[in-house]
Amino acid sequence: SNRPTIEHAQVLTVVVIGGPDALVEAARRAASLVTNAGLITAEVATAATKVARARPFAIILSDELYCFDAAEFDALARDVQASLIALPADGANVRTLQQRLTPLVMDAYREHFRG
Repeated sequence: SNRPTIEHAQVLTVVVIGGPDALVEAARRAASLVTNAGLITAEVATAATKVARARPFAIILSDELYCFDAAEFDALARDVQASLIALPADGANVRTLQQRLTPLVMDAYREHFRG
């Protein structure tokens, strides 16, 4: 056979940094619905390492967390060529967050895989 011994299959991944839990669940649903992508969660302290390993097409976090260090999160997304999705999550329920996230995840997917 002329096929290489080891083949690399690209895995569709979305990373959620921080929380709250409703945002994580909404992201899981939106990613699965739109692209059947897997979801990885990360705390702020481990975010850079997890993002570098996962090479996600989208990074999702709350607006509140994004405002804490916007430049660093922008740089992280740029480094792995992922879309950064920050949205208000404080007090929002899973359904509302999923409705907001679904088109944003689709846009991120299209942007990442276009061409």
